[in-house]
Amino acid sequence: MRSTTLLLGLFLALAVLSIVQRATAEVDGGIDVSFFIPSGHDTATNEDVYDLLRYARALRDEGTKSDGASKAVASAIAAAVATLPPTQLSHTNHNLQQVPERARAYLPAAIDLLARIRSFAIAPPCLDRPGIPSTTAGPYKYLIAANLVNCGGIMPYWILEVLRLGLLLSGNSMVLAGLSQNVANAQSSASADGYLPHISVYESGSEDNTVPWLLVAEQLWGAAGMRTFVVVNGSLTRQMVTDPFSGKYQEQRPVQFSASVRNAALEPLYGAPPGTYDKIFFVNDVFFCAADLFRLTHLKADIACGLDFEVLVGRKIVRMSHSTVRKAGWGRRRRRLQSLSGATTDNATGAAADARNGNLTLRASLNRMSNVHFGEFVRQMAAEGRIRSAPVQLRYEFHDTWVSRDISGKPFGKDVPFISDKRTRGILSKGMPVPVKCCWNGAADVNAAPLVNGLRFRSGLINDGECDSSECSLLCQDYRRVGATRVVVDPSVRVAYVPWSKSFHGSLSVGVGPRVPWSQVQRSGALQELEAIWNDTKSDMATDCIPLGKGSVEPLPVDLAPVNYTQMFLEDRRQPSQQPTVPRPCNLLMGPYGAVNEGTAFDDLQFAAMGEKPITGLTYTTGFMELHSLQFTYGSGSENVTAEMHGQPAGDRFSVIFQPGEHITNVVVYYDGFAVIKLLLSTNRGRRTAISGLMYRDKYGWPGSHQAVATPYPSDPAARADRFRLAAIGGTSDNCLRSISFLWTEISGEV
Repeated sequence: MRSTTLLLGLFLALAVLSIVQRATAEVDGGIDVSFFIPSGHDTATNEDVYDLLRYARALRDEGTKSDGASKAVASAIAAAVATLPPTQLSHTNHNLQQVPERARAYLPAAIDLLARIRSFAIAPPCLDRPGIPSTTAGPYKYLIAANLVNCGGIMPYWILEVLRLGLLLSGNSMVLAGLSQNVANAQSSASADGYLPHISVYESGSEDNTVPWLLVAEQLWGAAGMRTFVVVNGSLTRQMVTDPFSGKYQEQRPVQFSASVRNAALEPLYGAPPGTYDKIFFVNDVFFCAADLFRLTHLKADIACGLDFEVLVGRKIVRMSHSTVRKAGWGRRRRRLQSLSGATTDNATGAAADARNGNLTLRASLNRMSNVHFGEFVRQMAAEGRIRSAPVQLRYEFHDTWVSRDISGKPFGKDVPFISDKRTRGILSKGMPVPVKCCWNGAADVNAAPLVNGLRFRSGLINDGECDSSECSLLCQDYRRVGATRVVVDPSVRVAYVPWSKSFHGSLSVGVGPRVPWSQVQRSGALQELEAIWNDTKSDMATDCIPLGKGSVEPLPVDLAPVNYTQMFLEDRRQPSQQPTVPRPCNLLMGPYGAVNEGTAFDDLQFAAMGEKPITGLTYTTGFMELHSLQFTYGSGSENVTAEMHGQPAGDRFSVIFQPGEHITNVVVYYDGFAVIKLLLSTNRGRRTAISGLMYRDKYGWPGSHQAVATPYPSDPAARADRFRLAAIGGTSDNCLRSISFLWTEISGEV
């Protein structure tokens, strides 16, 4: 009998395993793994985004008319944010009646603009009553910072949540009231006219519509009263670099590049007078609820984070698919740019005109916002239905194991046990704030003081024996060495790289308890326990390092005390080692600029006889926008040779002849991710020539294009003055000039 029971149990177990494996294989093999993501929202075209850009710019322009108008527009936008999901519109009626009279004139346009942006968003289900603190933690001066690349799919949601986060950090009573448990008792420790955070975003390398969305964000955040530092098409790339401390010339490591772009986002902090910023809120390209991140500011930490999760279906990690516009073609780009030049549309631009003329009513804008609420609800409910009927359910897996360390210094795991330290494992399972040694986890509230005093994101000093960790891990180690040891993870603050389902707010299979309201955290004694563990461990310098590089490497135990790499870094920054002597160059290469992966490669070195034959002329053809082709002539007289035509010789044709002894000594190039837009050439005889399409004769490029001085020593005009001449060009081309590089040689070195 017993053997029969065992056989039956084994049979059932195998049957269940077979079903699970079959379902998993089915998901991995053909089912759309994005079934849980809300779908059916409006998809933004390029024209839609640029309509919104004009709308946001028009609203911001209204605020520039006077100081009173600026405050009124900012107040209207804050009130409009309070109407966004997940706040129930029925909760905002009383607050809207409290909007100052002058701001009411701008309220319809503000609500309408935010509703239009949100209509293009894929939105996760945030809680309409998230259980957040009802006041700010203090009068902190915040810089919100981010690095973005290819985030078009998340941008309509992300830019509005960043706006909401900024208003929460400023203590805006209307936004706080809309999200607090008790609306009637919601307070503000700072007035709506108090200190507003500044926002710094560094974007580079995007091939989708991240850039135009960022331009919309820049106008919107600015209209809300926040100072912005937005860099699009940033020039930082991985390249060969000279180590500033050792003087060695080597390929830039990935962590060096990551550190450089994070530091680029913090340039406003580094360049500001002391006291400008107290705190930094670094936000990655993640889906988050602003109200959740707001909790982190109350933990009195040097670094405070939530938890970031991947979403798995079967064995697949689900990623966002971004709507790329890289291959959209020149016709679409022309329409987009013409619209910016003044062409009218009947969408958002018309709405902006209606708002200025008083034709847009509050009721109409609230109706649009109501439709946004209803649409999100329907899409999220449909997604929940697909989840319930799916053959395999969602699974959440912790993401940032490279950086996060528990209070004993051990790495976080992806599955149970989530953390190794037994003292704090129970705290995590209860959903209470957990003391740790390091975290980043998609978003971090950071004490700015150590960075103001000289710390930076950096790579490991591997030549001196430091373990080669990620830039965020090293920041935690540097903070610990300088005494900033208060690091915490609040497991009730959760972010993800795709929209989550409602189950995300409950207990998770990785040993994380359900979300806990802030009032319960305060009553539980968890904050006192957090302080006690911080005090007990502040001198503990043990941690684990997960070395970067290929292959699976076991964590290495590290004691941060014996060798103070932080101090070494600070001393090297103050007194960098002597740079090696640079030999006098014969040829210098600047570039490439433009779409280096498009078109066919070319170079003119053979025509220039390796620089022996000077440039004596050029011919180019253009259209309305594009620089169709470029062709140089090298040498003179019988030595004259004309290089190949680079690009398609279509459109208007122009020629430039250089006089004997006249050289191109300076070039400014304008380009974007599609092609070269414009060249400004200067010669040693004082002649300036602009090579561009008709549209750019008097303009420098479309919003989002990049400018570079393509001459050696570009930051020092005195050093480059008449010292170099352009010897030849290279690049890529097809139906237009896609990218270009410039080879220079010293004039004084010629025979």
